[in-house]
Amino acid sequence: MNGRGRDILPRVTLATSRRRTWVAGGILLLLSVAVGLAARGSWGDLASAKDWLFLVAVILLVVGIGRAGSVTGRRPIGSVATVLLAIAPLTQAFWFTLMPDSAGDPHVAEDTSVLFAMTYYGVVLVLAVISVVSIVLADALPFHWRWAPLGVLVWTPLSVGFGLMLFGATPLGTVFASIGSIVGVHGPAVGVAFLGLVAVVLGIRSRPGTDLDGRPLTEWTERP
Repeated sequence: MNGRGRDILPRVTLATSRRRTWVAGGILLLLSVAVGLAARGSWGDLASAKDWLFLVAVILLVVGIGRAGSVTGRRPIGSVATVLLAIAPLTQAFWFTLMPDSAGDPHVAEDTSVLFAMTYYGVVLVLAVISVVSIVLADALPFHWRWAPLGVLVWTPLSVGFGLMLFGATPLGTVFASIGSIVGVHGPAVGVAFLGLVAVVLGIRSRPGTDLDGRPLTEWTERP
């Protein structure tokens, strides 16, 4: 087998690894969003399932079905930060059980809850920044789409903040109050759904004989 023939198998393997990882991970992300939207009323028990599906999706995308599928390139710091970021929603309730009982002083209770919330979301923000930077630097995704997690990082707090502001600034029962509620509650889910769609599309586009951006590799079209 000549040199070009020896190159074919690794490229097929890399493309297959990316396709399987990104499509499966993207579907799990979309499924986590769907379960989260369905977790209302009598389906409320599904709320925890949403977080577990999200965690499984992130672990799959970080570890990859083969190293080429890893969105962090399996770099230790970025990979650990990304997985911890996915674990965070599952620990949220535990964090607030650590709050001391201060029922006798409502001001102390309010200050304590604010402190815990700031600590929790501060840790989440640090993990998210590390995760986004590691994905950008890993060079595992197409150039333009490797910035997608950064867009979601910006979109999530903006959507929640805008939704809360709109909800609080308009009378209850009005259209704008309803829009604010919907944006504030479902804004983060839109970001996750966007990442899921991007992962599925990029996975489908990842074919043997193409680079990360889906362009044909020149040497594959040359004849020996």
